[in-house]
Amino acid sequence: MEQLKVTIGFSPQSIDEIDPQQAVQNNLLQMSRYKEYIYDLHFPHYNPQICASGRPVRGDISLDQARVLTMNMILWNRQNTRFKLTLLLNYLLHDNYKVVADNFAEEFYPLGIRSVVAADLELIKRLKDRFPDLEIQGSCLSHRMTEADYEEERKEGVVLHNPSVNIIRNPAQLEKNARAGYAQKVIAFEGCLNQCPDENSTYGHRWYLARSLKQYSSFCTKTRIARDPRYFFKANWVTVQQFKKLMPYMTVVKLPRCRSSISVALSTVIDAVQNNTPYNVVDFLGAGYQEYLARDVGWVPSDVFNDAFFETVQACSMDCKERGCTLCFDKMKQIKRLNYKQKRLAKRSGIKHPEPHLWNIDKKWRSQSNVL
Repeated sequence: MEQLKVTIGFSPQSIDEIDPQQAVQNNLLQMSRYKEYIYDLHFPHYNPQICASGRPVRGDISLDQARVLTMNMILWNRQNTRFKLTLLLNYLLHDNYKVVADNFAEEFYPLGIRSVVAADLELIKRLKDRFPDLEIQGSCLSHRMTEADYEEERKEGVVLHNPSVNIIRNPAQLEKNARAGYAQKVIAFEGCLNQCPDENSTYGHRWYLARSLKQYSSFCTKTRIARDPRYFFKANWVTVQQFKKLMPYMTVVKLPRCRSSISVALSTVIDAVQNNTPYNVVDFLGAGYQEYLARDVGWVPSDVFNDAFFETVQACSMDCKERGCTLCFDKMKQIKRLNYKQKRLAKRSGIKHPEPHLWNIDKKWRSQSNVL
């Protein structure tokens, strides 16, 4: 892509607990100021029993309430802001494809929804046969990486491929896919651990999220993992400076779920792309270890990372003792020196509050409410 184009996750049920309908309208209006940068807004199905999205749903609202919020969002957007909306159909809890296709035909297609995200090849095939004008996007949940993987999807009707989250740390493969003619939608900033066992496991955290179950222990929230800077620096994120070099190989980038409003997140990315403005890497992370970084580190400035750093950690096999390498630990020491106040807060919080959601946060950079 020559100009920044983002896809944004937008859930009408989860955006606000008090007045979600008004919050949806406010966010759509705020985002309309940046409409030229927005490729689409992707939203989950209101009923996870028809099709889940790999994200938890609220247990305090009924399916009828969730349906009303979803349909009202679609109608209001069509009458006012007119964003392209994409329905997430990327995590099935069953193999009844007819139920999914019939529901889409009955409720979403008549309202003008002409774009979906799907991971299951059989569902993709049935949707494309039934709705020839439907744009079908691939899903990162299918863990595809190579040209052969993409070709399998393309034959069934996928036009925009969403590779595995690991591809952002494999720029050579990203370039190879683009040069082969495949359009790619890439997750670039969220920071899931590279080759995370939870992401690839049958009963990993996606399994729990899709069923709205609490997972009491995930790999990236284990203390020894979250506090080891090597896992963070090798995780699936890049700075905007690195991202700009990879933009020619992408069609769309996914905007991360920021800890503040959607428009603030989008404007921060736009400013960084256009003006090279530094930002806090932690604010854009979506992985579980983000809470530990917010407490133990605080501000991770994007401008302390250069090309040499990313090239080194991408090729690293974490055999630090054998190689006598301390790059990651030295880099974290450098970052922590910029966060002396956060270090004091972390020490005090660790004594009083062992749970991360109760930790103190340096309010010079952000408030506790918009980070955790």
